[in-house]
Amino acid sequence: MTAKRIVAQLVTLVVVALAVLLGWFAWEHYTRSPWTRDARVRADVVTLSADVSGRIVSLKVQDNQHVEKGQLLLEIDPARYALAVEHVRRSVEVAKATQGQSQAAIISSEALLKQRQSEERRRRELKQGFAISGEEWEKSSTEVAVAQAELLSNQANLSLAQANVQLAMAVLTQAELNLQRTRVMAPVSGYVTNLLTREGDYASVGSALLALVDSDSFYVSGYFEETKLPRIEEGSRVRIELMSGETFGGVVQSIAFAISDRENLPGSRLLANINPSYTWVKLAQRVPVRIAIDPQYAGKGRLRAGTTATVTVLEPASR
Repeated sequence: MTAKRIVAQLVTLVVVALAVLLGWFAWEHYTRSPWTRDARVRADVVTLSADVSGRIVSLKVQDNQHVEKGQLLLEIDPARYALAVEHVRRSVEVAKATQGQSQAAIISSEALLKQRQSEERRRRELKQGFAISGEEWEKSSTEVAVAQAELLSNQANLSLAQANVQLAMAVLTQAELNLQRTRVMAPVSGYVTNLLTREGDYASVGSALLALVDSDSFYVSGYFEETKLPRIEEGSRVRIELMSGETFGGVVQSIAFAISDRENLPGSRLLANINPSYTWVKLAQRVPVRIAIDPQYAGKGRLRAGTTATVTVLEPASR
């Protein structure tokens, strides 16, 4: 009876010790180990807006379709923008013609000025020999001054004509750019998501038309408790498990340097507004950690932004 009692006590002690050991491991795992169930698959989303207004005459994509960078997505009615380009081109031609006329007038004025100056020199010599009167020489001098003034006027007109040509060319460039922007191209390779735009809709300048999920920008954002951050460093290997069951690897890319402090909202005169009440139970803050997905992961094209994941750091930071 005594032996059985001793065996029972030993078994009880072993069970208690094992329970304490398992409890300690569980405590370390849940409170200190760098892992989190609060993680999300993220991706950059590009929102495309209209640079020009008009009716959408052609929609080249469907919802959830993959598109390549530079691919035509939709086209806004180009008719009036093409007419604007043609109109400005005619304006450029008129401005260049006016510039040519001004250049021709300058050549004519320069020739006339040389002629008047030559006549003035001859009459000056005749006046010195008393062959003509001083009045005739003064008349030739006046004609020289008039020719010089006409030349200056034509030069000013040429400068104005050149400015008009440059202005017309700038307007033409703007008109051609507007015509080009009637064709909306994909700025990145990605997936069309939540497409609500339809052919025949009217696009306004700055209004959102569609969204593209950049297929090359997928990453995982894990929210780790601040108590686990000392064991996480940039470059650490991690294991990512999606809620769907897929598992793949990744690398810690960066750790956020700040999160919002809800207890320190701006008060009057920009003074700190501190909550007078204090809760004795304080929960660890969660800090975002950006994780790059292994490029060798074959299922990268099946990832969906916003889905839930569990992240476990496999290589904690060295102490």
